[in-house]
Amino acid sequence: TEKDPPIFSQEYFLQNQADLVSSACLIIMSGLLFNSTRALSMKFCMVQHNTTNLTDPDTKPLYSVGRADVCMVLFYSLMCIAVHAVENEYFWEKIGRRLHLSKTRMSDFMAQGSTMPFHLAIVIGAGYVFVQENVLLNIGNIWELTPTDEMPMLIKFYWLLVI
Repeated sequence: TEKDPPIFSQEYFLQNQADLVSSACLIIMSGLLFNSTRALSMKFCMVQHNTTNLTDPDTKPLYSVGRADVCMVLFYSLMCIAVHAVENEYFWEKIGRRLHLSKTRMSDFMAQGSTMPFHLAIVIGAGYVFVQENVLLNIGNIWELTPTDEMPMLIKFYWLLVI
């Protein structure tokens, strides 16, 4: 049997990064269940800095950039790490073993295969945002809706996820 690495060693964190990160995400998500911790958990999960006066129900809410966006970027980065680890362990490694690749080719296969879903998600997400926010009809909106200005929720969420 293999000896487990000592706790708090670099090897321990590398072997268990998916478990540690998914536990942190679970703690943040479970904070949404309770009224006392909901406000703090929402800073990590929801788009912040609404600048719209919502007295008119026909106006779309607009959001600006602020300090609370760091929490959201951190949370969704942790989620991407957890998804990436699960995807590697249960999908790409099994395909690589069935193809009987050499170590070098397996390394290249894992590097390219594990980043492909994220690249596809970015492209599909951009297409969805462009269609929903009518950016395709007015291509100048790409430069008008930059992160320094107020922007709709969907565009801000996409900007933060791509970071």
